[in-house]
Amino acid sequence: MPVVSWVAAVVCCLGYGVGTVLQSVGAKRAAAVTGVSGVVSIVAQLPYLLGLAADGVAFVANIVAARDLPLFLVQSVMAASVGVTAVIAALRGARLRGRDWAALGTLGTGLVLLAVSASADSPLAAAPAVEWAILGACALPAAVGLIGLRLSGPRSWIVLAVASGLGFSVVGVASRGLGALPIATSLLAHPLLWSLVAGGVLAMAFFAVALQRGPVTAVTAVTFTIEVVLPSFIGLVLFGDRVGSGLGPLAAVGFALAISGTTALARFAQ
Repeated sequence: MPVVSWVAAVVCCLGYGVGTVLQSVGAKRAAAVTGVSGVVSIVAQLPYLLGLAADGVAFVANIVAARDLPLFLVQSVMAASVGVTAVIAALRGARLRGRDWAALGTLGTGLVLLAVSASADSPLAAAPAVEWAILGACALPAAVGLIGLRLSGPRSWIVLAVASGLGFSVVGVASRGLGALPIATSLLAHPLLWSLVAGGVLAMAFFAVALQRGPVTAVTAVTFTIEVVLPSFIGLVLFGDRVGSGLGPLAAVGFALAISGTTALARFAQ
């Protein structure tokens, strides 16, 4: 597998791990958000801005990794950023329980199995109609998120977390699709690039509000599960992502372990 893509995947994981912590700190500092304009009060917090910077680096790294690595691997590595957060917490003096170390081991094992079973290759080129459909799909997380903003109680953060997961799913799919295209100035007007930008903005905004309204563990678990499972399936169907010959069962076990370990460590996103 290309070394550059692997390095980018690691940078993506580290960047999102640090960024999630900083964004959570900024979100908790803001007053309760009751509408769309309230998102500004969260984004204006310095920790949140620093988190966005870390996310920006991870964002670019995600695109680079997706040029050669299948989505089921890239999305799993990205979601594994919560494991990085757990390690940072341990280095800062937090006491990890036995089940936390077990979750880290489970996550690591899952990623190793995915890495061994994944078949690296450039994605199949999507038809223009499909590329525009991906851009149009940004309307789904936008609509779901706006509904979540108007709700209250547990329903609110659950819907917002789903919206964030859908937004990040658009980002993953668009990133993989861009991998089939040559790097040129014409990409600035390409629907996949705008899908990536729009999906990312929506995902981060709704994730910020969800973190403020609900328990970090549950919010992160819902968001991560959607952003790993949905794009991974789309990558297999739409872009020709595949596993090595005879390694399907190994990939399935690795995928399940990666998701299990990630959700078990979700509390460290706070």
